[in-house]
Amino acid sequence: MEQLIVVFAQKRNIGLTAIPYLAVIGDNKPIELLEHATPEHIRKDERRFTNDEKELINILSQISDQQLYRKFGREDSLRLFIDGLPGHKLLHSHILPFIDSVLFQAIKVLASSDVNAYYKDAAFGNLYNTDILNIPPLPAKALFYFMLKPEGLSYSLRILQEIPGQQAKEFSLKDREIGFICKRNAVIRIGNRIYYFDDIDHNKLKPFLDKYTIQVPSSRLDDYMKGFVANCIRTYEVIAEGFTIEESNDQPSPHLSLLKDLNLEPVVGLNFRYFNRVFLADNKASVFVDCIYKDGKYRFFRIRRDFGFEQAAVEKLHNLGLRRCGDALFKPVLEDEETGDARALARLAEWLRTNREKLEKEGFSINTEFEDRQIALDLPGLDIKSQEDNDWFDIHVSVRIGDFIIPFLKFRKNLIEGDPAYILPDGRLFLLPPEWFTRFSELFDYAKVEKDSIKLPRAHFSIMERVSSVNVNGHKSGENVVPVFPETSLPVGLNATLRPYQLEGYAWLNFLRENGYGGILADDMGLGKTLQTITMLLRIYQDDSGSVKRNEGSLPPSLIVMPTSLVHNWQAEFKKFAPALKIYNFTGGNRLRSKSIGRIFNHYHVVLTSYGILRNDIELLKHCSFHYFILDESQYVKNPSSKIYDAVKQVESRYRLSLTGTPIENSLTDLWAQMNLVNKGLLGSLAFFKRSFVQPITRQSDEEKELKLKKLIQPFLLRRRKEEVARDLPPLMEQTLYCDMTADQKSYYEKEKSGIRNTISKIFEAKDADQTKLLALQALTRLRQIANHPLMVDETYVGSSGKFEQIVDNLESIVSEGHNVLVFSSFVKDLEILERALKDRKLTYSMLTGATQERQKVIEEFNEKAPIFLISLKAGGVGLNLVKADYVFMLNPWWNPAAEAQAINRAHRIGQTRNVFVYRFISSDTIEEKIAKLQQRKTELADMFVNSNNPLSDLSKEEIMELLS
Repeated sequence: MEQLIVVFAQKRNIGLTAIPYLAVIGDNKPIELLEHATPEHIRKDERRFTNDEKELINILSQISDQQLYRKFGREDSLRLFIDGLPGHKLLHSHILPFIDSVLFQAIKVLASSDVNAYYKDAAFGNLYNTDILNIPPLPAKALFYFMLKPEGLSYSLRILQEIPGQQAKEFSLKDREIGFICKRNAVIRIGNRIYYFDDIDHNKLKPFLDKYTIQVPSSRLDDYMKGFVANCIRTYEVIAEGFTIEESNDQPSPHLSLLKDLNLEPVVGLNFRYFNRVFLADNKASVFVDCIYKDGKYRFFRIRRDFGFEQAAVEKLHNLGLRRCGDALFKPVLEDEETGDARALARLAEWLRTNREKLEKEGFSINTEFEDRQIALDLPGLDIKSQEDNDWFDIHVSVRIGDFIIPFLKFRKNLIEGDPAYILPDGRLFLLPPEWFTRFSELFDYAKVEKDSIKLPRAHFSIMERVSSVNVNGHKSGENVVPVFPETSLPVGLNATLRPYQLEGYAWLNFLRENGYGGILADDMGLGKTLQTITMLLRIYQDDSGSVKRNEGSLPPSLIVMPTSLVHNWQAEFKKFAPALKIYNFTGGNRLRSKSIGRIFNHYHVVLTSYGILRNDIELLKHCSFHYFILDESQYVKNPSSKIYDAVKQVESRYRLSLTGTPIENSLTDLWAQMNLVNKGLLGSLAFFKRSFVQPITRQSDEEKELKLKKLIQPFLLRRRKEEVARDLPPLMEQTLYCDMTADQKSYYEKEKSGIRNTISKIFEAKDADQTKLLALQALTRLRQIANHPLMVDETYVGSSGKFEQIVDNLESIVSEGHNVLVFSSFVKDLEILERALKDRKLTYSMLTGATQERQKVIEEFNEKAPIFLISLKAGGVGLNLVKADYVFMLNPWWNPAAEAQAINRAHRIGQTRNVFVYRFISSDTIEEKIAKLQQRKTELADMFVNSNNPLSDLSKEEIMELLS
């Protein structure tokens, strides 16, 4: 019957190998070898083979001619490879050692399986049953006999073969015909018997093939005893005469030390001490032997490793917060790896400081020396004293380290530079706890140092809380939620009912005022920032009885500055909600421009003016004193280098407040600019802010910096989104409509794109970066216009626009169903082209652009009769309440998605009762699609895309060219 066998035989140019065969074995006749068994046989019929047979086939397939050729051959054919093996440079260094290791694997499997193995003598053509090999299930052992006498050392080797159920067999190798099948792990054949060894190579057996005993002269005795004999005692069974072998059963002791790994990074090394031997825990040897020569006698101590004890010690380190970074090396478990030797060493020192007592109780000893300097592991004590002084926290801190008391200011340089290494007066190295860098690093970013005290502005009470671990002003440090403020009674005479979130905003405004802070009320458009502000002002100018008197010197008036288009709205809101307050409108060409204007203001409670007038009349207004200075739509003053920003800084007031729906309209610099106006110095200088926050957050996505910035501004910025607080608002449905360009439009677009791409590429090579991006913006803007309608750039164009056809069709359909639509575009010319189409179809509309003279009349016209309102982004992005509309069309994607959100809020705001549908129109396969994708990527940072002047300034050359791909 056909069965699997393994045949050991000599192969041309290779030597001894083993081949699995499918064979037929009969009585009294040669074994019939049918074919080589290969993994292909297993794939075709897996159930035909046992697990041992499949393992043998797969193991031995590795040394088939074909597989050896694949692994080692570089010749053009298998035949050339086999013929060239005798002179092959890899034969002895790689190929034969590989075959040796595979044969040993096969021997081990054969020893424990039912598969028969045969040895084919090269002198015979056939294979017979009598060629079967006997392979015992257990490995043979080498047994060394040593005899030490005054004249020298002699030793012999015996082979011990244990066979289950039988008496062990012991024999020598001399005078036997022995063949080596494997060398690295010796496998020998004596007749038809195989003996294999797990722990000895053929070189140690060869000397005993032709002699029983080996003599070592006394001149070489000491080296031999400490070398060869010690190794034999460690690895093999040894019978000794003339010297002693003792077992050491002492319990090991764990030891920790500070050292550097292969990457020269500080780590904790784990050692174990056994008897008089210390070694790193990564040593895998299970037995160690020490040789001691004393009083003319040799004594060997055999030390067996206690791996259970060692693993328990490793587990204790894991439980105390270490993780492996090498076999015997550890470092603390951290979310973020520290960079730099000193910071990493500080983490290790902090871990040792914290866990030193526990470690010593568990029997660990600790070496505190690192690179020839002792590390101070004393737990530092902090003595922090502070008091409030007008606008400052006056802070005094001292540090106790062992017997030393050190002023905290001595560590200022370390904290600023991020260097934890400080040399104590006794020469030891003290490593600042990593927690100090979190707790104190910001302190020196914003504080002033005067002699031995640290002065921190009161606006930084969140930093003061981290320093002192005490809550300041009832604010809970570190909470990234809107704090709950004490309820404040509403003023008498307020003609409005505040919603719960508006009451909370009103309480927050009072909290800021009572503690002397400025703030930014940044609620979404339409949530009533104006009403919350008016409520606070009404409360300020009321006396205890609740009456509002003429403001003649009791309190300075408050100044509110806003875009010109909103002055009328603010007047109407004051009249509606707080008629008791006297309002002075300081606008218009006929306004009084007198040096005594301040005395006139003092007869009023609130002065309203525009940003343009503030800028033009600052020489008058900077001499006036105001109680509150309020900036509405404060994103108008986001540019710190502008004249209006400079003018705002010169206005004198006790309190400051900004109102905006987009505190970060274009970049993080917007936030700094607006926060600096209400809480000067809160975020440091602009250069510091860019270095510490803008670059790490926008360029490196530094989450730690982002969280730090949030904590800094959180007490002074209140932002609620419509979906969070105005749950009674109807749903906002948004959909993007992709419009195919007409054939004429597409041809025009592709031609322009090709030319622009070539032009920009040349510009990049010839211009400086800022000039390049400005020219690129102009070129890309032209493509945006063509994607809308080529008429925007070429009045001779006679074709149509796919987007415009779809927009007009949708407008006609929606209006016929009785709906009202706001149509926004960032291009006035866009609206003018649409206006002509509406006239052709006899659709009634209103239009608001920057050129509109009678703005309020146009708004009333829409609210009373026109179903369509065409609005340019700049003219109508803010300050409008157009809840009549239940559809919003966005004709083109804008560089700044925050402006898009503002536009939508003209209709989706408090007072809206119907579902609002927003349609964004994008021309397919154009730059508009690329802009939409970039918006999505950039809006993760507070709905911000690019900086204020050029939306391409943060993009690389590759990203700009990608827009044109």
